[in-house]
Amino acid sequence: MYRMLTGTVMIKDPAKAVEYGKAGVELGKKLKYDRGVAGCYLNMSAAFNGAGKRDSGLTYIDSAIVWSHKAGEASRLALAYLNRADFHMQLRNLKQSLIDCDTALHYAQLANNNDRRARILQTIGSVYFLQKKYPESRDYYERAGKLYQEAGNKRMSAIILNNIGNIYKNTQEYNAAIENFTKATVLAGEAGDQINLSMYYGNMSDAYTQAGQYDKAEENARKAMALAVQQNNETQTGVSYNYLGQIFLKQKKYSQSIDAASKAYDIMQKAELLEEQQMAAEILAEAYALSGNSTQAYKYVLKSKELNDTLTKQKYDEDIAAMQTSFQLKEKNNEIALLNKDKQLQEQRSSRQQLLIAASLLLVALAVGAIVLLISRNRLRQRMKEVELRNSIAADLHDEVGSSLSSIYMLSEMASAEEAAPASRKEMLNKVTSYSKETMDKMGDIVWMIKPTNESVVDLRERMQRFLYEMCSSKNIESQIDVGDIEQIKLNMQQNKALYLIFKEAVNNALKYADPAQINVSLKKINNNLELRVSDNGKGFSASAPQKGNGLTNINNRARELGGKAEILSRESSGTTVIATIPL
Repeated sequence: MYRMLTGTVMIKDPAKAVEYGKAGVELGKKLKYDRGVAGCYLNMSAAFNGAGKRDSGLTYIDSAIVWSHKAGEASRLALAYLNRADFHMQLRNLKQSLIDCDTALHYAQLANNNDRRARILQTIGSVYFLQKKYPESRDYYERAGKLYQEAGNKRMSAIILNNIGNIYKNTQEYNAAIENFTKATVLAGEAGDQINLSMYYGNMSDAYTQAGQYDKAEENARKAMALAVQQNNETQTGVSYNYLGQIFLKQKKYSQSIDAASKAYDIMQKAELLEEQQMAAEILAEAYALSGNSTQAYKYVLKSKELNDTLTKQKYDEDIAAMQTSFQLKEKNNEIALLNKDKQLQEQRSSRQQLLIAASLLLVALAVGAIVLLISRNRLRQRMKEVELRNSIAADLHDEVGSSLSSIYMLSEMASAEEAAPASRKEMLNKVTSYSKETMDKMGDIVWMIKPTNESVVDLRERMQRFLYEMCSSKNIESQIDVGDIEQIKLNMQQNKALYLIFKEAVNNALKYADPAQINVSLKKINNNLELRVSDNGKGFSASAPQKGNGLTNINNRARELGGKAEILSRESSGTTVIATIPL
């Protein structure tokens, strides 16, 4: 009863479903009803997944697998491993998802359950689709579709046709994609599957857009929207507005594109669907730029960048979650293996000798398990460090280069517009040249900072000398840099990066605001700290006066990130000295 209640309410009220499931687990354990306990754990995991709590859901699905092994029911084991494969696919842990699919398929064959087989083959097809292995993906989808057709399951057959249509769309075989989407809409209509029918019309609209058939694209986008509105499905309504915005943009109907994309943006903002919201912002930025409204275009370029940053962070969090759940999976698999081994030993135990053998095997298994866990933890730490480094590099590229590239793109579009005046066009092209050089310099700095050979103060000094000479010589400003006798000090990537960026910020501030005749730079070891000083003899400023920009704040933040501190000394007409101290 509790298992049925959990399954009934888990879509509308996941929290209530979990309460029913926990009560069912407690009762099932008292009654020694293993099958019921396994069923409750399965439905609880589905409830957590519906609530977006995949980590908790994965924990319960692992428990369901343990109790399904106790119950010894092949069909339930196939479902449990299939559900865990779906969890891992959502977390982009694709290798483990395929492993679970293979195990699920084994139990589905034992149970001779074609519905289980079809769903497992469908999941394998989706894993290969995410890996962009389209021939393999289509093969598994077609095998699943054949089983659904044999069972007369029109709803699932339509889903398979839609998935195959997406494969053809991604390989730019638009006619084949449209053919499959059309078949999917027919079957979904016959099955009364109105929710998915809206999605199929939307996918068909996108395929027509990519094929350049804009009238048919608009017709199908409006069908998708009508169904979404009828179902009160705001998310699909917003997606349909995005499709229309893209269609109108392709046809240079900028006002209509802006209207549709604005509606999509508002809907997705309320629903907190960042990826679709970012897509709407991109459409708006391009439509405003091409229509000549550079102010609004710039506004939505910034919104698109902000949303992309948030999505990048979410992707990083998902990578970490996938690593953590992968580690938990190994612990659960060890638990399952030990459970099965214990069951076999209990059945075979008939004498004291067998008991001693069982104890010995258990000790060996625990020792091996401890070694495996130790190795797994070390590997997990290493992988997490690699992910952090990869995301740090990605963030630097996005922050340092992304905005410049966006500006270059926008200026190029505006300069190429026919209505642009010659003087304005020349000014825009000069800015493109300036931004391009700035982007090249930033890329050079990022590549230098992550090179494994840049570990000594000598490397840092040479980079600083080059930058200081290039910046000061062009303005006839005297410059000097001194690193003393600390050339053997080794710096890690974070120290190299922070020191160099503090140095650049200080020099740029001096050149921009101080109007100096001379800039001096020193890098010295004091006790167990490294001290960077950048001094100029320019105008200086009063400490109580409000400061423009984020330069001084950035200097303080970069020093604090390394456990150090920064100090800015300045008086009006007496120059400025920036002092950054970091521990070695």
